[in-house]
Amino acid sequence: MFTSRRISMAFAATVIASLFPFAWAISSAAATGNPATVTVRIQGLGGETLLQQTQVTTNTTPIAIEGGTCEGTSAGGAIYQATGGNWKIKNQSEGVELQGLEGLDLPEFNSKEPSGIYWAFWLDGKYAEQGICSQSIASGQHIVLFPQCYAIGPMCQNATGPNNFLTAIPAGAVANVGEQVPVTLGALSTETALPESSLPAGDLLTDGAQTFAPAANGVANVSFSAPGLYVLQAHAPDSVASDPFTICVHNGNDGTCGTTAQAPLVAKSMPLIVPASDVAKVGGVESGHHYSRHKGPRVLSGLIQVPAGQTLHEVRISLLRSKGKKCMSFNGSKAMFVRARCGKKRFFSIGSSESFSYLLPAALPAGRYVYDVEAVNDAGQVTKLVPGVSHVVFYVK
Repeated sequence: MFTSRRISMAFAATVIASLFPFAWAISSAAATGNPATVTVRIQGLGGETLLQQTQVTTNTTPIAIEGGTCEGTSAGGAIYQATGGNWKIKNQSEGVELQGLEGLDLPEFNSKEPSGIYWAFWLDGKYAEQGICSQSIASGQHIVLFPQCYAIGPMCQNATGPNNFLTAIPAGAVANVGEQVPVTLGALSTETALPESSLPAGDLLTDGAQTFAPAANGVANVSFSAPGLYVLQAHAPDSVASDPFTICVHNGNDGTCGTTAQAPLVAKSMPLIVPASDVAKVGGVESGHHYSRHKGPRVLSGLIQVPAGQTLHEVRISLLRSKGKKCMSFNGSKAMFVRARCGKKRFFSIGSSESFSYLLPAALPAGRYVYDVEAVNDAGQVTKLVPGVSHVVFYVK
């Protein structure tokens, strides 16, 4: 069991196997196995990324290294492929020693001058049990390497760096535009590999363009205003960054992130007129139309036709749902249905654009729906609601 990183060089060579999960193996026994698809990530001495998380598939071809070979299906084989052979490694009398990665070379562990540093090798968020050329791997595993200080030396100002290995676990990998996704952040001690009682200072989650700070419970709520793929990673001083993860953001049923594109519910050609005059027309759905479960409309859109001499001030919509004796009204500020008195309309503003579109946060559940649209001019005059015209009823089975 790992008890301390602080050991003297006098007996380091004799206790290294029991104290350190070093990236170099005390045993020279090669790991044999089947090819596997894994990811490799390498962090530098100051926390910088030397190699972004890279997916590779190993093969059975042995890799020639100074003084021996490294089995192609081992973790070393994966690292060799991910770096394109940009490493410094050799077979010592004690075993295979990894000295350099991606241009960062560390002093030999058995050099006359104490180095105080080694390449730490973690597999799936914990110490690897073997050195890189002795460690068997399986598809889906994640390899992380980083310089670890265990004593003050030429490259180590203190004997405890980095102190933390960060983790970030999202509640889901798919979200709608504006939808919050909770991400639980954590930290493991690089000395014990056990969870820390609190997050390190400065811990934050970022996609490179924006950052999300965790709350006291360690949860950061992330959301995005535009569809796309967002790659996030947790960072903190004196820490190994978390494995990156991707959230796919879609805009309703737009056909991305596994959604199925659907025709929108359209309210179109709404003349903006005084209440006593003609009224607007609602299109795209007929009153009494039935939708299948999970096939109900997600987008409410339309076009307001503004007569000459008038100015559109506001467009408002109302969506009521009833199921049995229970009624609910869609609340625009909360973006959710709330309990409401049956038949009581609750309009909310969706802006003042002549062409409007409103995205519902989720597919509509079963029920009877009443959809109303009204427009307000700069004099405060509101269009009337007429059944089948600017007031429609539809159903979701």
